[in-house]
Amino acid sequence: MECIRTMWTSTPTHPISYAGEFFHVQDYVRFMPAPYTQIPIYLAAVQSRMLQLAGSHADGWISGPLNTLKYLTEVAHPNLQKGMAAAGRTATEFERCVMKPCVIHQNPQDARRLARHAIALYATLPYYDIVLQPMGFTAATQAIRAAMHRQDIPGMLNAVAEEMIDALVVAGTPDDVYRQLEPWEGLCDLLLLYCPPHFADPTETKANHEAIIAAFSG
Repeated sequence: MECIRTMWTSTPTHPISYAGEFFHVQDYVRFMPAPYTQIPIYLAAVQSRMLQLAGSHADGWISGPLNTLKYLTEVAHPNLQKGMAAAGRTATEFERCVMKPCVIHQNPQDARRLARHAIALYATLPYYDIVLQPMGFTAATQAIRAAMHRQDIPGMLNAVAEEMIDALVVAGTPDDVYRQLEPWEGLCDLLLLYCPPHFADPTETKANHEAIIAAFSG
């Protein structure tokens, strides 16, 4: 981040150099002036140390797709604040962006069926244990990973517990989704609704994109 910000200040007549532990830049010159004096840098972070780094050095934070209210209040916020405090920064200088898998369908059960795709994919990544284990989802997570090792996609989807859908995604009719998002108000500055296309039919993915736009375009 320091290197990028330094390089951004270069102009055709003003070379810059940067010497860090890993990156070394000597007399970098842009071939045209930067269109903006600075650009915001946001970090995607799940684990504690990366959250602290986002708080101390970045302009904002983007959550991973799997998150819960418990994770936000007990892990993400405290570590972001710890990083900000270490750098002498305040929350007014920082944007918190939370990504939520979202499926909208007039049939709530169809929405929940499609929402399983995002959970099945991301639950295979061990660094999401910080989100999943405190919610009591360890057994279901292990079943998803075992199915992945068998290359059994239907088994991965079937292993997603109903409680995981309730906690990790928003899914249902537009009114269902509005209601599910209410508890998140005030816990983030920007909510990023993410359409989970994994393993799904492209037609269903396209329909969900259109349903999200229709539900929130007003």
